[in-house]
Amino acid sequence: MPLARIIICIFIINIFAYANGKDSLITGAYFSTDKGNYKNYKQYDLKNDYFKKFDVKLEINKKALKDKTYYLFITTDVKSLISSNVAYNKSLDKIIVKLDKNTPSNIYFSYENKKQKLLNFKILVFSEFEYQYMLENKSILYGIAYGIIFSAFLYNLVIFLNTRKKAFFYYSLMQIFLLIILVDLVRFSTMTYRSSFEIMVLDILETLCLIVIILFSKEILNTKKNIPIMDKFLYGLIMINVLDLFCIPFIGYSILYEYISRTLIILFLMMAGIITLYKGEKVAIFYILGWSVLFISLAVSEYNLIDINELFIFHIGFPIESMILSFALGYKLKQSIHENKEKEQLLVHQSKLASMGEMINNIAHQWRQPLTHLSFINMDIQTAQDTKELDKKYLDEKINESYEQIEFMSQTIDNFKDFYQPVKNKELFFISEAVNKAINIIKPSLNNLNINLSFTIHQDSEVEAFENEYSQVVLNFISNAKEVLHLRKIKNPKIDIYLEFTNNKSILTVKDNAKGISEDIINKIFNPYFSTKNNSSGIGLYMSKIIVESHFEGTISAYNTKEGACFKVEV
Repeated sequence: MPLARIIICIFIINIFAYANGKDSLITGAYFSTDKGNYKNYKQYDLKNDYFKKFDVKLEINKKALKDKTYYLFITTDVKSLISSNVAYNKSLDKIIVKLDKNTPSNIYFSYENKKQKLLNFKILVFSEFEYQYMLENKSILYGIAYGIIFSAFLYNLVIFLNTRKKAFFYYSLMQIFLLIILVDLVRFSTMTYRSSFEIMVLDILETLCLIVIILFSKEILNTKKNIPIMDKFLYGLIMINVLDLFCIPFIGYSILYEYISRTLIILFLMMAGIITLYKGEKVAIFYILGWSVLFISLAVSEYNLIDINELFIFHIGFPIESMILSFALGYKLKQSIHENKEKEQLLVHQSKLASMGEMINNIAHQWRQPLTHLSFINMDIQTAQDTKELDKKYLDEKINESYEQIEFMSQTIDNFKDFYQPVKNKELFFISEAVNKAINIIKPSLNNLNINLSFTIHQDSEVEAFENEYSQVVLNFISNAKEVLHLRKIKNPKIDIYLEFTNNKSILTVKDNAKGISEDIINKIFNPYFSTKNNSSGIGLYMSKIIVESHFEGTISAYNTKEGACFKVEV
């Protein structure tokens, strides 16, 4: 019901607007080639008819000049103009006629060309306000408008190239289409007529612009999720525009917008924004404001609601819309960054939980032997007591043995605690030390599975960063290799680690002989939550990638060799 009321209001305004304003100032335009027999200009083929001597008569609506003053800017062949019944100022390519209550009802212009030529007579009407305050600064206004729109185009295109978010791409396309349309409108404003080809091109550009506007709206409002019904409607609207677009080259103009106002399309998009805002999407505030400016600009121009030329309206309204919707996209990008940070924090938390599980598992491996030893010591003491062989010397010997095992267990806890303890400040460390930390943590579980690990240092290097994080990356590589080697029951399983320094970069490679990674998934292994194991969180390699690229400003890669997989870190 509200939509129906709005549409009815638009048509009422339309009827009212065409009865008022600048369009009602000149009620008729006539031509004569024989001094007196004036015919409506529509009876002439202005694209093909040539004239040598002719007269132009303009009928003026005197009621519109009762308490207002207007100025006619007529682009014409000034040198061929020989007389007129009104005063005018002239420049190189135009004459300016002041219209007020003293202006006659009919204005006449007489022309005489040296040879027959096409008619050059285009009228632009400006109010007194425009004449006094806007026309002198027209070039500045146009320049600022083009600069803002082109800057919005570049700004959003650069963001798209960095983020690959479609909303920025659609919006940058929209801005370049708007810019071309504005330039064409300025050019056409001084032309007596437009060729069929020029009309067709402008209609194609306007239809493409509307298609991109709808695509942008679908993307920034996420209509597929927030308002599925409106999403289907907008999709249908895109299809209708695409069909119209294919018809334009054959018909020569847009059929669709002969019957549907473009203002109405923007109105529907505003409604989509209002619904999205009602559902809690704050970005819709900027969206609604931006489309409101565009809607007002189009409505004012289409229905002549105020006495300002549409060129000024568009050169003011379009740049304002560009800035507001750029803020909307900026806000959307800020939201996206915040959401990504929250996801990253969740991944870090999950990674810590996974690391704690790995730590407990490794502690269990390392404690199994000393606990067994302590159990045997207790049994030996109990047996010695039962057989009356327990003396001070024997007791001291067993106590020392138990101290050694307890010391080993305590040292194990310290090693793991140091490894998993977060470090707030960067520190200088050798890459080999960080690698050895990781090896010492996982070595017992590798021995338990009879997996041979070798570490070859060709050239070591020192870096300033977070040592434990580098060790965590190496530990992830070794853990993955260990699990695959065990799962695939590889004979003579091995993991080879190489450290070298080339081209001012430390290069670490971790290789195994587990037959490699499937080519179907090798490009996905660094994606979050991707894993081929049922009991895996799929965040280990993703976190390794984040650590290497963000904290070490390095690169991480994976590829297959003849024997198996190889992971490479360059920092």
